[in-house]
Amino acid sequence: MKSLYKIVSVATSLLFIYLFVQLLFMPGSFIKDLGLQPSEAGSVLARRASMFMLGISVLMFGTRNLPHSKTRQTICMATGITLFGLSCVGSYEYIKGTVNSSILIAIICETIFIYLIPDGGVLF
Repeated sequence: MKSLYKIVSVATSLLFIYLFVQLLFMPGSFIKDLGLQPSEAGSVLARRASMFMLGISVLMFGTRNLPHSKTRQTICMATGITLFGLSCVGSYEYIKGTVNSSILIAIICETIFIYLIPDGGVLF
């Protein structure tokens, strides 16, 4: 039976690789989907942010078979904090009215992953 960590690591990796592709190759569409006006500055920032998404994706996929350890706990905690931060910023921007309701999908996914990530997440 596969461990919860392995399943969540692969799922997290897939989520972040999807975000990487969206931000790198379709930044204007990604920005427009949030109800924002696409601009050259926004596209540059989105493409730069895509590299962080790629890094997290590779990290989570590469450590999917890592046994329970301090290293794995730290990776989980860092990923959980990243997802928590994204969820908070998304919620803030939604409440403020900067972005449209499509951000709620991201907020829900990020919150679910926070609860699923073992070792360093809420299930610690």
